Amino acid sequence: MRYLFYAYPIFKKISFTYIAEQHVEQLRKYFKVETIDENTLPFLGGILRPFIIVQPYFYPLQKFEKKIQRKMHRWKGIIGIDVADSNKITQYAVHLTSYANAIIVPSTFARNSYVNSGVKKPVYVVPHGIPEEYLTTPKTEPNEMKILHNIKQMKHKKLLLCYLVHSPYRKGEDLLHKIYNTLKKERKDVMLAIKDMHGIKLIEEQETRIHEGWLTEQAKLELYDLSDLYLLTSRGGGFEHPPLEAIARGVPAIGAEGGAWQDYMCKWMLIPSKPSGIVLEGNPIHAGVGVEIIVEKAVNRIHEILDNLDEYKAKTKEYANTVIREKFTWTKVGEQLRDVIQKHI
Repeated sequence: MRYLFYAYPIFKKISFTYIAEQHVEQLRKYFKVETIDENTLPFLGGILRPFIIVQPYFYPLQKFEKKIQRKMHRWKGIIGIDVADSNKITQYAVHLTSYANAIIVPSTFARNSYVNSGVKKPVYVVPHGIPEEYLTTPKTEPNEMKILHNIKQMKHKKLLLCYLVHSPYRKGEDLLHKIYNTLKKERKDVMLAIKDMHGIKLIEEQETRIHEGWLTEQAKLELYDLSDLYLLTSRGGGFEHPPLEAIARGVPAIGAEGGAWQDYMCKWMLIPSKPSGIVLEGNPIHAGVGVEIIVEKAVNRIHEILDNLDEYKAKTKEYANTVIREKFTWTKVGEQLRDVIQKHI
């Protein structure tokens, strides 16, 4: 069995950490995998001649480029895993990819961004995934989301959900509020839950904090199961994982046509869009534009879904049990990772 190192942010909890942990679990079916924190990369070498997977790729390469450059002759190879938050990466980012044997990104949108920006190394698409349990675990009486459950039952409202943890312009915070404020004027049966960096806040006439801190897997399942629609308003991003999880639980979702999420959303989930402004102004890696959901079109589609909610939930569940099950479980992702790594190790 071949040996490799997987470097990722072990000592801080961010989205890259979760994805990396899922990768490691799958890759251990096929390789001997040693995990290290990304900050230890400059010290890795010696007689082992390690083959290294690095996620995220750009952050440690920016931080330790010169030290890593001096270590390269002691390494068997390196595969970088990262994203593209816009349709273009900088020439500095293109330069950093030259140290890698190959690059893995999670979407067709991200691959196009790298290739069109001038990356010469192989760029592979390996999506993010969902646990099998998201497809098989039946709904249960809420425990961690009991407050939200009680509010929803008491008020007889349909729950819209959005994750908005950072990067407000990229995540479309302004678009989210435009859509929700328009909906509130046109119907009285909606409320909005926003997962942010502090937990979950519920927005009706005023904001109410209903959950504090990081969500457990059980809390996430309960949150999705209480939701009636996932509203993705992002202008950019390399994948956007929460809508995939929501869809896997049978929750209808919508997002702007042309974004990275187009790889896993079906046609009726995609809303007409227009080009956005620069997604991350002044960023040393991500330098391009994204897509901006057209508010009026989004509102119209939401009305259609909420007015025929049982039908759309059934369609979403069928889509999850076919397309998502076939392409987007972590088991399937692990097989794709294995195949890419075996080409270069």
